[in-house]
Amino acid sequence: MTTQPDHDTSFGGWRACDVCGEPIGTTAEAALALRGPLFEERRANLANPSPEKAPDPGLVPWDWGHRECVDAMEPMHVVPGDQMDTLPRMMARTLQLLDEPWFLETAWEDAVRRFYRIPLE
Repeated sequence: MTTQPDHDTSFGGWRACDVCGEPIGTTAEAALALRGPLFEERRANLANPSPEKAPDPGLVPWDWGHRECVDAMEPMHVVPGDQMDTLPRMMARTLQLLDEPWFLETAWEDAVRRFYRIPLE
């Protein structure tokens, strides 16, 4: 007996822009971006934990937005939307980003799972 998978690996689309709040209509106008100050804050918290509370280093989130909006944030890294609008392209970007020394500090998995409902198994 063959069962159908309970997941869908088709592109799930974009959420609203984190900068302006407006919907993102197409992948051509979209991007994911990382803000450098969030890395600095995370690293500072790890290096000098506050005695009042345990450090919560977390992972640095990717901002979702229109290319023009994220460019205005002066991000440290941007992935254009048309470089991740198919699962093979998303895999290619993931492999490319793995070469960056800061990549494992980011919440890339969260971004990928918003686009594609990939099973955990």
